[in-house]
Amino acid sequence: MKTSKWVGAAAVCGLVAWGLAVNAPVTAAALAAVILLGFFYVYFIFFRRPSPVTDLDGVTDNKWHTVSLGSETTSADGSPYAMYARRGDSKNLVIHFSGGGACWDGYTASRPITPAGAARGYTRDLKMFYFNSLTRLFPAALSGMANRRKKDNAFRDWNFVFIPYSTGDMHIGAVTNTYTHNGKTIQVRHNGRNNVRAALDWVYANFPDAGKVMVSGESSGAWASAFYAPQIADHYTGSRLYCLSDGVGIVSSRWTEILDDTWKSDSAKTLGFEISTDIFEDALIHRSDPKTLNIKYLHSNTLYDDTLTRFGAAIDHKSTETSQFIDDWAANTKASIKRLSEAGIHYDFFLTDWGHNTKRHTTEHTLTTNEFYNKCTADGVPFSEWVRRNVIDDEDVSLGHSLLR
Repeated sequence: MKTSKWVGAAAVCGLVAWGLAVNAPVTAAALAAVILLGFFYVYFIFFRRPSPVTDLDGVTDNKWHTVSLGSETTSADGSPYAMYARRGDSKNLVIHFSGGGACWDGYTASRPITPAGAARGYTRDLKMFYFNSLTRLFPAALSGMANRRKKDNAFRDWNFVFIPYSTGDMHIGAVTNTYTHNGKTIQVRHNGRNNVRAALDWVYANFPDAGKVMVSGESSGAWASAFYAPQIADHYTGSRLYCLSDGVGIVSSRWTEILDDTWKSDSAKTLGFEISTDIFEDALIHRSDPKTLNIKYLHSNTLYDDTLTRFGAAIDHKSTETSQFIDDWAANTKASIKRLSEAGIHYDFFLTDWGHNTKRHTTEHTLTTNEFYNKCTADGVPFSEWVRRNVIDDEDVSLGHSLLR
């Protein structure tokens, strides 16, 4: 198959070269037209927003649908917010929190993620920090666990709710801030808490009961999955509940300042735990809840995460001139996994150095809804198999013990 693709590509290139040699203006015009049409197809058709619904009554297909959640929800720049839902063939349910960076001061607020900026590629110092509006990438670009087309995907028949992220506050903010940078003001609506509350109200109304419930998240959404899993468990008391947090963990003394002072999360009251220096770890084992919840926590990280390492450096103003900030993050991550493993909660981890880029000293960021879901391995076991065994088969499987030494 790969050989045929290369042969086809070579044939196309050969035809283009021949056309340019024979009639360059006509061939160039034709190429421009094809590129323009391709852009319009990708932007307006492939990445178009799915058809809207208010609820799932009468929805019989397995396609994504857009759900608007009312005037109390908004993106950081004030543009409309919505979530996406897809009916499955089983009673099982995935509630997935999207990632998309964060901002907490004038410098970070002035640098939202843009297509042009993303095209510049990797830099040691972050140049963009958060999505300030809904990106067209979702949900069309979701793959991995969200891919219904792959028959070997263990979650293909699950109901799937995707909660986008466009507020720069780990889905927990409740304030509109005006930041200043280089003489310019930037207004950011940190409205994550209202957005999630509206999304979960819709979920509870449309899925009043469920078999198994997976509360998952990637990057900033990985923190959100841990923050909101106890609240979701309070609703689905008769369901087996799993929390999968993928690409998570930054140790910083600034978390109280950022969560409570900047984003107004009111963490002790609304999140149910006391903030220390590792808010993922705090969410799992430093809870102020009076009861023990029946949640199986699943935690995945790559050892030299190319995104979390740079966010950690930005939050604590660490130098990125050497790789020490990466090694410091890796050491903190390993120490946290050890503590969580010994904390007495139902917890399994997936830690890997798969795909280590030795030149940059980095590994991939997240694995759950992208091409790495089936590719990335720990101890020779694919990430997708680790998730399946822990959730579908209800085994207790942790991988990557050797990296903790």
